Amino acid sequence: MTGNEMLATLGLRLEDPTESSFTSAAKLDALNIAQKSVVNLIHNAYLGELETIANNKVAGAGSRWSTCTFSTAFGSALPIRNGITAIFEETGDKWCTIIEPGDVKRLENTYLAGTAANPVAFVFDETIYVQPTTCVLIDVWYIKSPTDIAANGTECELNVALHEAVVDFAENQLWKMDAKPDRAALAFQSGTTQITALNARYPAEAPGGIGTQNRP
Repeated sequence: MTGNEMLATLGLRLEDPTESSFTSAAKLDALNIAQKSVVNLIHNAYLGELETIANNKVAGAGSRWSTCTFSTAFGSALPIRNGITAIFEETGDKWCTIIEPGDVKRLENTYLAGTAANPVAFVFDETIYVQPTTCVLIDVWYIKSPTDIAANGTECELNVALHEAVVDFAENQLWKMDAKPDRAALAFQSGTTQITALNARYPAEAPGGIGTQNRP
């Protein structure tokens, strides 16, 4: 659905097609809050339309880590929660092993520390850390935040299967503003049911990885 189609659908659901109770601006705010909610709740596999690559980003070498801030890597197109899916180290032409910040101390073991043959990376405080420090140029594969929905003919950036849930969650927001909790609850339940069903389907439909067939 386009932004205008979502607005029109909301107007009908709210029994307010002439916008006497809910302005276009209020509905747009609700739609964009709803879109963020859907992105946060749905499995990353359903966000292919938001996948992108930040190529050739400079990571400044420090004493132990090379670092690249989010502002340097992504500008305004920031990643969503857990949105960084892969980091490629251009200098040595290697994929980084991404670890959790809590596992950094384990790298004090020289057998586990990042090397040119096996670079490691982690994300903390909107900064990407890469080891070894010879890694000074990286590509970051990530899922970006969606573009705001606007009152025009532009399609919602999310997969079409998620558009109905976006409208449901927006309707929920607006009914709550109008002090109608029963109708808000029904809209929220509808959106949540769709998200839950899609997330439940993913394990059965996910493609198998190399060497994973028949693995328990």
